[in-house]
Amino acid sequence: IIDGSGIPGFHGDVAISGGNIMEVGHVSGDADQVLDAKGMVIAPGFVDNHTHYDAQVIWDPLCTYSCYHGVTTVVTGNCSLGLAPAHSYDHDMLSSVLSHVEAIPLEAIREGVTWSWETVPEYLDALDRKLGVNVASLIGHSAVRRYVMGEASQDREATGTEIEEMKAIVREGIEAGALGVSFERNYRHFDWDGRLAPTNLATDAEILAVASVVDEVGVGVIQVGGDQALGKQIAEVSGRP
Repeated sequence: IIDGSGIPGFHGDVAISGGNIMEVGHVSGDADQVLDAKGMVIAPGFVDNHTHYDAQVIWDPLCTYSCYHGVTTVVTGNCSLGLAPAHSYDHDMLSSVLSHVEAIPLEAIREGVTWSWETVPEYLDALDRKLGVNVASLIGHSAVRRYVMGEASQDREATGTEIEEMKAIVREGIEAGALGVSFERNYRHFDWDGRLAPTNLATDAEILAVASVVDEVGVGVIQVGGDQALGKQIAEVSGRP
């Protein structure tokens, strides 16, 4: 048994009742069902905290092949990418940048994703209808920026009004159950038309303003890729891990 606490593995029994672990170690008494796991490892489900299953989870709720390796929880929405919020006319753009950055066949996304949402809360509701693993979804800044600014999200800085709109979207998403918000600074992340992912057009001031929402709400985490200095600033402004 590897129990996740950090102590060395040990041999023993695990008693489960009503879906809950009741006892670990030497278990006495009868059971309705006994599984012999001798020679195997019993461990808590693994959390994969950096995935890009945002699209795949729609048609593959087990998030194959992660589930085959003991992963029971995946975190999506990393690196500022995501499929929500999304105007109907931005479906191809969001699919394109996710496809290009993460080497996911664009045809698979187009064929497998049934867009039944627009907002972040609606996307979370769509996931709830059919889940095989637990999904914790970050809100990707690139998706939020595109939703607010449209084509301009890949051309220019945001105005003060646009930043306030982004903050409102992030606040609504976290209050609906999103895990937090993600950003990045990676100038190798393009869509299939060669345009940078929207977050890379944002100023530090915009990113820090959007990150501050997590502090205002008081829950959630932040994820940042590609810029350690910016990540440190975001952690300080957001007050979150």
